[in-house]
Amino acid sequence: MEDAVTLNVAVRTFPSKGRARVHESVMPLLAAKEGEVLLVARYPAVWDEKTMTVSVTGYADTMVDKSVIMLSPEDIASLGVAEGDRVSVTRKVTLAEKITKGATKAGRAAKDEAARAGHAAKSMAAQTGKAVEKGAKDAAGKVMPKKEEKEL
Repeated sequence: MEDAVTLNVAVRTFPSKGRARVHESVMPLLAAKEGEVLLVARYPAVWDEKTMTVSVTGYADTMVDKSVIMLSPEDIASLGVAEGDRVSVTRKVTLAEKITKGATKAGRAAKDEAARAGHAAKSMAAQTGKAVEKGAKDAAGKVMPKKEEKEL
């Protein structure tokens, strides 16, 4: 996953399951806004379907150390980590973003392919036009007499 940050786990002073506090400078590193869902995984994370993650809502806090993510005891237990352990944190990409990204990629590919096809068609049309022109001149030369020849 892109934009993953490694942080140390700390227990939140006021436990609240599903919520995490990080320093305000960490949110831009995650490309996340306050209130967006963050995925937290044991470090090092492979980020595949088998990686155990916890989804938490991220909140920026100037009182939290820059190297720490504050989680509830329930979220820490769900991850199977302890206070002080390192975790990988990333912003959860929404389904709408995945669809938009895929559609944009498909649109670009279709546009590129259409441009290639258009170029190939233009090239073939030019070749066909030259061949038809040559054939027309040959046919015209056989049908119409040359200027030096007398007409009957």
